Amino acid sequence: MIWIAVLVPLFLVVQGVGNFLRYRDTVFAGSTRTEWEILYEQCMFMYPTMLMPLVITVLIALLARVENVHGGWKQLLTFPVTRGQVYVAKLVIACMLVLLNMAVLSGGTLAGGWITGAEGQAPYGLLLGRGALAFVAALPIIAIQFVLSFRFSHIGIPLTLGVGFAAPAIFAANSEKLWIFYPWPYPITTFFAPSMERFDKGLLMYGIAVTLFVIIMTFGLREFKNRDMT
Repeated sequence: MIWIAVLVPLFLVVQGVGNFLRYRDTVFAGSTRTEWEILYEQCMFMYPTMLMPLVITVLIALLARVENVHGGWKQLLTFPVTRGQVYVAKLVIACMLVLLNMAVLSGGTLAGGWITGAEGQAPYGLLLGRGALAFVAALPIIAIQFVLSFRFSHIGIPLTLGVGFAAPAIFAANSEKLWIFYPWPYPITTFFAPSMERFDKGLLMYGIAVTLFVIIMTFGLREFKNRDMT
């Protein structure tokens, strides 16, 4: 699972840096944006729209599959731990994997700017701050995929639903009201807000994200505690 969290953002960084170098003296030469902003956009373009939710879906599905096959839950719960402790521990691992994924993307973009000699001062607030906000924005997605992956033993169900939910996210992000009820656009608006004002939803979105996360995880924990594991 760790290799997925690391290699996917590294691929995006390599692709973004490659595009930046290829068009640096042509397409991007007359841009009013700084080279760091251009590099950021090139590295991040595909991430929030599709790859980020897919990575979250796959990581959590694989994390749950360890216990979903061959009676893993029964064996794990024979140890002196409560169901609540197991659930929270798995959630912490899932969140750490997602954070690692985002940290590699932000850190890789920063390293790419240094290596290519991007002009100006590195915008740490943009590169690192947006990554932290994106994690908060992704909390409802993490919660939904976590509940689905630990509720259904067949890995195909959370994977299929995760892909289906992610597909229309870019269209919902452009809506004035639909994004409130549909959390998959939250990371899109977070990453693109600095350069596209229409995506800036303000602090309200992060408050909604945290609230949804707490509600969904509370429901999931209650269901997990009451589930028959026999």
